[in-house]
Amino acid sequence: MKWLVTLLCWSVLATPLRTIDGDTFTADARIWPGLTQRETVRVLGVNAPERHGTTKAAGEASKSFTAAWLTGTEVRLDVCTRDAFGRALANVTRVRDGAVLNVDLLREGHAVPYAR
Repeated sequence: MKWLVTLLCWSVLATPLRTIDGDTFTADARIWPGLTQRETVRVLGVNAPERHGTTKAAGEASKSFTAAWLTGTEVRLDVCTRDAFGRALANVTRVRDGAVLNVDLLREGHAVPYAR
């Protein structure tokens, strides 16, 4: 069964466009030469604070961290599933240096582990 799940996963290079919050952003994914698809990406395995209520300041800091992390870079999205909102759930790796957003958000204290 594990091989079947692997067959349903995909990796694609993407250009980040807009940071929505600390664990969600939009990107143009290059799905075929000359063909892109706009995706809303939810960073897999982490949960960033919300940008309202008692977590507003932490949520804004998390969004700023993610926006800076994604600025001017190309990323690889490793996706195996979508969430209930249709967002691609992805491990996000920066191409230029191999940094992983999922790991950096946790290490810098801008998110907590999250398992669906």
